[in-house]
Amino acid sequence: MKLDVLSNTLVLLGIIGIPPCLCMSESHITNLRHEAMEMFHHGFESYMNFAYPADEIRPLSCLALDQDHEPNNSGMTDVLGNYSLTAIDSLSALGILSVSSPRSYTWFWDTVQRVSKTYWGRGFDRDSKVQVFETVIRGVGGLISGHQFATGMLPIPGTPGYSHKGWRYSDELLHLAHDLATRLLPAFTTDTGLPYPRVNLRYGCVNVRPPPVDTEHGEQPAEKCRKDEEEAEKAGFKPLRNERTETCAAGAGSLTLELTTLTRLLQNYKTHYPERLEVFLKTTPHMKHRWDDVEIFERVSQQAFWAVWERRSSLDLVGGGLDAVTGAWEPQSGSLAGIGASTDSFFEYAMKTYILLSSSPTVPDAKNPNPRLPHEYLEVFEKSVAAINKYMLVESPAFFYQGVHMATGEPMVQWVDSLSAFWPGLLTLAGDVATAERACLFYTALWQRYQALPERYVPAKQSIQLHWWPGRPEFAESIYHLYRATKDVWYLRVGEMILRDIQRRCWGRCGWGGLEDVKTGKVSDRMESFLLSETAAYLYLLFDDTHPLHMGDLPWVFTTEGHPIIMPKARTQEQTEILCYKGRPKSDRKPRGDEETCENVKVSHPNVKVGELFSRTASRTDTFHPYNAVGLHLLPDNVPRAPTTLVFLNRENVPEEFGYYNDKDEENPYRYITPYSPTNGSFYPWTLPPQLIAPLSYCAKLPGENKLDLVFSVVPVKVGEIPPPSWIDIKGGVLINSLSGLRIGFSRELIEGRIEYFITKIGDRIIRQGEAVIIEKINIDSLQVDGQARFRTSKDEGYEVVFDFETEQKPPPPPPTPTTAKEGLKDKKVEIKMDGKDLDEDILKRVEEILWDSFKNKIHEKAPLAPRRTLTPKLTSKGKAVIRRHLHAILSSGIGAQETPPLTLKTHAFLKSMEYTPSPTLPWRSVYVAGLGCDSPLPSIAATYPIILFKRGKCPFSQKMNNLPTSSGIKLAIVVNFDDTVVSHKIYEEVMDLDNGGGVNDWSGLRDDYLIRPLLDKYQVDSRNGQRRKNPIPLVFVGGGEATYAALGEARGVGLRERWKVSLDGIVVGNFVPVV
Repeated sequence: MKLDVLSNTLVLLGIIGIPPCLCMSESHITNLRHEAMEMFHHGFESYMNFAYPADEIRPLSCLALDQDHEPNNSGMTDVLGNYSLTAIDSLSALGILSVSSPRSYTWFWDTVQRVSKTYWGRGFDRDSKVQVFETVIRGVGGLISGHQFATGMLPIPGTPGYSHKGWRYSDELLHLAHDLATRLLPAFTTDTGLPYPRVNLRYGCVNVRPPPVDTEHGEQPAEKCRKDEEEAEKAGFKPLRNERTETCAAGAGSLTLELTTLTRLLQNYKTHYPERLEVFLKTTPHMKHRWDDVEIFERVSQQAFWAVWERRSSLDLVGGGLDAVTGAWEPQSGSLAGIGASTDSFFEYAMKTYILLSSSPTVPDAKNPNPRLPHEYLEVFEKSVAAINKYMLVESPAFFYQGVHMATGEPMVQWVDSLSAFWPGLLTLAGDVATAERACLFYTALWQRYQALPERYVPAKQSIQLHWWPGRPEFAESIYHLYRATKDVWYLRVGEMILRDIQRRCWGRCGWGGLEDVKTGKVSDRMESFLLSETAAYLYLLFDDTHPLHMGDLPWVFTTEGHPIIMPKARTQEQTEILCYKGRPKSDRKPRGDEETCENVKVSHPNVKVGELFSRTASRTDTFHPYNAVGLHLLPDNVPRAPTTLVFLNRENVPEEFGYYNDKDEENPYRYITPYSPTNGSFYPWTLPPQLIAPLSYCAKLPGENKLDLVFSVVPVKVGEIPPPSWIDIKGGVLINSLSGLRIGFSRELIEGRIEYFITKIGDRIIRQGEAVIIEKINIDSLQVDGQARFRTSKDEGYEVVFDFETEQKPPPPPPTPTTAKEGLKDKKVEIKMDGKDLDEDILKRVEEILWDSFKNKIHEKAPLAPRRTLTPKLTSKGKAVIRRHLHAILSSGIGAQETPPLTLKTHAFLKSMEYTPSPTLPWRSVYVAGLGCDSPLPSIAATYPIILFKRGKCPFSQKMNNLPTSSGIKLAIVVNFDDTVVSHKIYEEVMDLDNGGGVNDWSGLRDDYLIRPLLDKYQVDSRNGQRRKNPIPLVFVGGGEATYAALGEARGVGLRERWKVSLDGIVVGNFVPVV
């Protein structure tokens, strides 16, 4: 009632000319923008005053932090490089803030001068082994973006090229970026095109460790391996035995923006300022450069990108880790495909490289005669998004993306990492705002749950796997992009929540520390450079709607480190022609001056219409689904004003402590910010006022209301006996070995007008749509839950035709898995369950041999036991692949039907066929192709074939059967549907593509709902004498049209299996398959 009155009041105000404003006042936005700027300056000025020229400052102790040269401390050594990282990485943020802040403008030019003075002359001549990826995105990217601000390519107040004190800028940042990038070039000397992950800035010695210390003289001898870039290319460095050469898809494939822009800037400088170049070369002999081939940076970065993409799986999935030397995916990290760590920025750079190159494509030259065109990068992005949505997307209980095996698409991990929070922002940039909005809800609810994003969160358990938050910017980045696309004030409120929580929890005397544990609130004594260069900058831009970066339509982009970069305006005639006429033969090109225009760049987002008075996002019907999925309802509505910790009960009714504040330091000016909703704890973000929710808004039914979780009792085992794994992954689903201690989640759904249950989770393993759960029928028949027989099995009306056929298709390359089943146990440890818990690594080692003996009979020894098993087609002597397929079939009815067809496959044979076993397991070895079978009796030779194959049509089923000779050798007649107008044919093609190897549910074939039951309305008679058959020949009907007919006609073996179904409380469980 109150909402109706509010709505009417607002309408009345609008009629009489008083503008109602339920959004956010301009003064409030201005205050937030000022606070974001103050957040930046508190950290940056502390660094410049107390730590420069070190890489970072410790925000709690106010001490400088540099690289410690400890090779095993990759968390420090990969990022830090003793080259004033925070100062360089923050240049672009200073440029952004300079538009409205004289203080930031002063600091920008002071920092440019200090960095130039520190490193001019010798460049980055540091004995530091750095990670190539981090150095490019933070160091090279920061210098390039700073240079573009300093020269006015990106908007900045004042006269471009001159500081506030009159100091003239002479492209120092560009030359330093050139020097730093040149020192990284030895990493690009592999044969694979993938860069080595690390390089020494001084010696350029890829994968060569520093020489041993001279114990006699107590000092280190002169380095023997110093080489410049030309010598490095000739040397072809080989990795040492113990040196790691593992890179990742993101690390190798996310260099194109910075290095391509560097090439174009150097090309312009070389063309327009030859006199300056000559002076530079004479006065700075010790700085590294590649003026002889400035295109090398663009060339090697793009080669690395395509080297990653060309190694994708057949599913268009990209894994994580891969070896730079061999080009092979790493056995563990390489098999995991996701959108978070190790892969994230690869997808980002596919889209953004397309945007950047669209205004200035790469020009062919002698060393790169056929460069990739911009639209090819867009195609990579679109294919990747399609694969991600198909295999990784989970829509219930919340909308998020899980990690899968890159070769099979099967789920591998159940956690979501904080780096994946960039994905909604990237989708927004690509124009898919609707999906981005849904994905962002999950991260927003998760942030409110913990007042930060934990590094890894497990939605299935509503628990944290890795507890820290180092100040990552990805979530703020997505909020910024979504607000720019939708102008929904809800995102301003989310940004306010992020800002307030950082102020409240992360403050230190000399900056902002990350959180070592988002639950306890313990602050880390480290401030990563991205907290200033990205997190603070994105929050500032979120609250600055009129920033010059938002005003134009130039194709500038943010790098993955948050640095704005843009292609230089000057470009060659060849670049202009490529841009306007790409894809056309030269003879079709129109002369300059004609009305032909360049191809339009893809629009970043549609014009999203938002309500003028209320927040569309706050009024969504599914807003509270993520709220429920992350356990926000477990927190009390009203949080005490300023506790250090809060105690509450989790979903298992176990008390937990949560650190809401960093109020132990009395100097923290933000320690008493109130962290709860002005309405109640049901709303998120907690900064959301209730007036933003539209009248009559409602919440759709929670997915959990249609869900049921069953936990089965633990069956005692004998002392010393090792139970088998509760479940293992098979092709197309999961095989349950034992229900002992297992938790199974069910959801109830309306399917084709009837209610069915579906299994959604087994333990922590999410069951995707199209996957099945297999169990032996005997384990269900004897099962009781709470003393009741809630499960019942019954015979399905349908059967299953199993057949092998040859195809010209070459088998896909096997994923990087162990070569033997026994070795596979070592990699299987994360999947093996004992009474619902993960086996400890030490225990696993001790019981490995026993465990192998325990269940090796269940798994075919010829098939390797991998984390996700994959069908590998068997090759014939002719080199063709043998594929096994399973078709749902309906048995005929009527007076001429045979009620009990011969069954040929039992449980273990069926499970073996899920992998691949030789054809002898299928008994019927030949097929007589009879066509329509209507015009005349089949020849006598047909009596020697066990399978008779018909096409449907032209005559009744009884006439086809009566054209068969009577013979004990004929075991089964199969009729294939050919009517394109019947839904069975269309559904069948969606479920299983025989020519392309099928999909995850290729064994399950077509639902019986879409198959008719053939009617044999006459008794079966012998075609030769007309006598009635004593033993009628069974007939089954299958769908599939020509593809199925051709494949069955060339089948090397055929079998038949009966099918059963499981009911829970009288409701069929659609994806629960009992086998007998």
